[in-house]
Amino acid sequence: MQATHQAVAWREWRTVFLYAGLFGLSLALMARSRSNTTGGYSDQTLLLSAWLAGSTVVALVALWQYGSDTLLVQAEGVRRVRAFYGSPNNLALYLERTLAVTLALGFFAEQQRYRWIYLAAGLAQAAALLLTFSKGALLLALPTQLGLLWLGGWYLLSRRGESRRVLWWLAAVAVAIFITLLPFLGTERFQRLLDFEEGTGFVRLQLWQSSFQMAIDHPWFGVGPDNFLYAYRSLYLLPAAWQEPNLNHPHNWLLDWWTRLGVPGLFLATSWFGLISLRQWWHLRSNHQAVLALGLLAATAAALAHGLIDASYALPDLIVVWVLMSYLPE
Repeated sequence: MQATHQAVAWREWRTVFLYAGLFGLSLALMARSRSNTTGGYSDQTLLLSAWLAGSTVVALVALWQYGSDTLLVQAEGVRRVRAFYGSPNNLALYLERTLAVTLALGFFAEQQRYRWIYLAAGLAQAAALLLTFSKGALLLALPTQLGLLWLGGWYLLSRRGESRRVLWWLAAVAVAIFITLLPFLGTERFQRLLDFEEGTGFVRLQLWQSSFQMAIDHPWFGVGPDNFLYAYRSLYLLPAAWQEPNLNHPHNWLLDWWTRLGVPGLFLATSWFGLISLRQWWHLRSNHQAVLALGLLAATAAALAHGLIDASYALPDLIVVWVLMSYLPE
């Protein structure tokens, strides 16, 4: 492994890539063993239920924190929830993936008796996601997933010959989210959103410029897993971005894979994410668990949209979710 700091590189290889590989292997073995048994669908149901129930519990903890003013991050004029995470942004990265699947099942599941359960879970997840005040989640991930759910829902309902009235309710959710955010648009967090001469936007542009140069200097193998921080602050930090020298990833999934693992990593990322999307699209078109496929497709699109300005995969929980989304639906 070509990395200056070998200890942190091997730690990330173990906690992110190895554990994700083992999780994927366990899913593959489970699928293989099920080929000779009956009742295989229950395995998928258990995985999906555990994933969505777990995220709902995390969301409820975040809502409790907001109501009790406990462990909140107060910055830029807003109070941000984080649940069990160290950062509100990390919570948002997780919830935006589960929310897309939960909303798809809540609005479009053919078994209507389960819709209210999913909608209740989706309400908790959406409220917690809003209270993270993650700009990437609110301005990129949410519009992407809601738009894709609306278009995919139109397609599914038309194919099933059902009324498209539920799409108005989905549109109402989008309007409600916008109205909820209106009082906060005047806060410092959103006032300078498009200010690229100072603040977060300016630092992000400087970071991307430095990251691209790092990728050009180490095109084939990158700087190694979890070595971005050390290379960035030692060699690539631009003078204008001196306020934030301790950034440990490029805040862009393309640059992240390239600087972390080089061209092979970039090829792996684009191939993997592309295959996930194509697989979900195929399930959506083939009518095999089409509603779940729509939710997963919306989650993938939301994750990639948010990942253009933040993390996308190199955290233990996120990489495991990517593996799970590669497996579902069966």
